[in-house]
Amino acid sequence: MEDQAKFEDWAIVEVMGHQTYAGFVTTQAFGQAVLFRIDVPALPERERVLRFDEYLEHAVLRAGSTVSESPVQGYTKLIGAGSIYAITPCTEEAARASIDKITSRKLSLVSLPAVPAIMPATDGFDDEDFAAGDQTEDDE
Repeated sequence: MEDQAKFEDWAIVEVMGHQTYAGFVTTQAFGQAVLFRIDVPALPERERVLRFDEYLEHAVLRAGSTVSESPVQGYTKLIGAGSIYAITPCTEEAARASIDKITSRKLSLVSLPAVPAIMPATDGFDDEDFAAGDQTEDDE
C-alpha cells in the first residue's frame, strides 16, 4: 500500500463559493476519502479603538471610538479536496490575523472619542487674510 502525503500546518484555505477559512490544517482519511480538517481557533472578547468610521446599528461611530468585540467560538471544518482551489501555508500569526479579518463579530460601543466643546469656525478664510492693512474687494 502506498503512503500518502500528509499536510499539517497553519494555512489559509479558499474553497468554492468564495469562502475562506484559516486555522491549523491537517489531512484525515476516511476509507478512500481524504478530507482536509481545518481547526479554527476561538477569538476572545476584546476592546479596540476604531481606526476608521464604522457602522453600529444604523449609526456611524467615528474613528477614535472604543468598541467591544464579542467572543467567537472555535470550530472544526472538514472539506473535500475537490472543493479546495487554494491552500496557502503560513505562520500561526498570519492565520490568526486572517481569522480576525474574515470573522464577523458583534460590536458594542464602549466610549466615544473626546470632542472639543466649541468647534472652531471654518469660513474658508485664514487669519492672514485679515491682517492689518489688508483689504478685501468689498472694502474698496
